[in-house]
Amino acid sequence: MTTQEKLLTRNPRADLLVDLAELVSGLLLVGFLWTHMLFVATILLGGRTFDRLSILLDEYYLSYIGIPFIIIVALVHMVVAGRRIPNKWHEQRIILRHSKTLGHTDTWIWVFQTITGMAILVLAGIHVWMVLSGWPIRAVTSAERVQSFLWFYIVLLLVGEYHAGFGLYRQFVKWGWINRHTIGAVLKTITVIIVALGAVTLWAFMRLGGAQ
Repeated sequence: MTTQEKLLTRNPRADLLVDLAELVSGLLLVGFLWTHMLFVATILLGGRTFDRLSILLDEYYLSYIGIPFIIIVALVHMVVAGRRIPNKWHEQRIILRHSKTLGHTDTWIWVFQTITGMAILVLAGIHVWMVLSGWPIRAVTSAERVQSFLWFYIVLLLVGEYHAGFGLYRQFVKWGWINRHTIGAVLKTITVIIVALGAVTLWAFMRLGGAQ
């Protein structure tokens, strides 16, 4: 079946449900990402505060429930958000060529969303494996991990926050909830704040690791 035939035989109701699944899973992941950043940033209040929060999450099984839940949500999001991404090289070249010709900002945002999404799939998988292999989460072990893989976490921070911020922007524009210029400015500001908080947090872990 050709691409044109697939477009003509689409089920609008099924497309709507898939779009809603993409929206809900994306909102959950962004909410988790920003909440996770706030939790990790408790290292700025000291290693004891960080450890107490980690122990609290374990005692109430929030970590053991939350991690598998987020992994499932991420897999769902990957499937529903990636359904329109071309998997053939010549189709990808066509999209890049059209993006250059159009010179449209939102088109390039979609292209980079695709690239960062695939990068996050790999980077987040590595991060989860490193965290689980060094369980339980404690300030000292986290500091050692950041000190050993600083550039990895810098890339993960930048890629993750770019994908989250512009992903929300595309969803708000897609559903027509807020003016694109307004929501764009708000989300850019939030992204800068989160990235700055993440950078300071990495610095705090580096200091803690160096003090050991």
